[in-house]
Amino acid sequence: MSENNHSEHLVLFVDDEEKTRKYFARLFGDKFNILLAEDGVQALEVFREHMDDIALVVTDQRMPNMTGSQLLEKVTELKPSCIRILSTAYSDIDAAIDAVNKGGMYQYITKPWEVNDLEVALMRAIDLYAIQKERDSLLRQKLSSVEMLASSDRVLSIATLAVFRHEGLRHVGEALKILVELAEAGVEGETDELGIDPTLNWRELYRRHLVFLRSIREGLTEDKLRGQTLDYSQSVPVMDVLEPLTEELGCFQWLGGEPSSSGWPGSLDAMQGEVKPLLAALATVMRDAGIILVSETQGGVEFKLSSRLLAKNLEPFRTATVDAPSDQCIALAAAFFRLAHAGAIFEVLPESRRDMIRLKVLFDLQKRVDVGASGWDSLVGSLAGNDVFWSRYGA
Repeated sequence: MSENNHSEHLVLFVDDEEKTRKYFARLFGDKFNILLAEDGVQALEVFREHMDDIALVVTDQRMPNMTGSQLLEKVTELKPSCIRILSTAYSDIDAAIDAVNKGGMYQYITKPWEVNDLEVALMRAIDLYAIQKERDSLLRQKLSSVEMLASSDRVLSIATLAVFRHEGLRHVGEALKILVELAEAGVEGETDELGIDPTLNWRELYRRHLVFLRSIREGLTEDKLRGQTLDYSQSVPVMDVLEPLTEELGCFQWLGGEPSSSGWPGSLDAMQGEVKPLLAALATVMRDAGIILVSETQGGVEFKLSSRLLAKNLEPFRTATVDAPSDQCIALAAAFFRLAHAGAIFEVLPESRRDMIRLKVLFDLQKRVDVGASGWDSLVGSLAGNDVFWSRYGA
């Protein structure tokens, strides 16, 4: 590997002695792209700022506020792929050896440095980082296809088992669309240093899928999917439906919204029976977020939700996780299927805060009519025309 390649990555050198920092920069500044820090606290600030580009951290062991080995432990937590070298005096050899053995450190070097040996160590460390980065990229590409297959299987399995439980289920694609969008809302644009799971071979993927299917089969029961038939010739004010239910659950806070000029279909009791499972599921899935903000909007209701919390809880729907989806998440999926069957339309909109999204639940008294299609015909038709599903899983 050429010197130009070595200079593509940053080397962070940490030492509390200014003359040592200057000496290191003078020795290797023309071969490596170097950042300097005077102690562990400053080093962590610099590391967080340039974390994506730092390939190697070289630090002295004896420093005020934080030892070198303590600093490297924190570096490992932030970026496990970063190569770490500990510089130490002969009197600290035992501590250095212990740090290498316990912390997975690349190596230690002793003071005073042997310049040629140190230069070789730095070059080999950066070479190792580049090789590992390339390997991880290839592995990620390989596993992404496996993950994609697992995700599509899970989404299709949810729909198939839902229709199996309730053969008359309609508008299945609407429920699948909202599940996919909510599960991915909090992970768009993020990179995961620990995202590669080398255990995800075909045997493990099959095992996880069986666990997933078992939990869906047991949790997605007919009583959760089958609701009442709503009479679209009637209408009931949205607030009349929702206000008593949100007061009963106690975790919703109403904001000033735009009163809907149209109501929701059916009698009050029938409409509340269809909406209550969704409110209860949101309350349990989002319980760690505290109060859920809700407002009336044209055609229905809008919830402000933590996208990260949703993505975390709905992850088993999105990828081949070790753990099966929780009962609360399955109940949320069932609520979406049930409301979609009744004619609900769902929309997900970004909030001004990146970690929040707005979920709208709407009914159109003019658009949604009972066409009487079988559940299986509805499933096939929904999947064939579901742009969200195919853009996510068909590529």
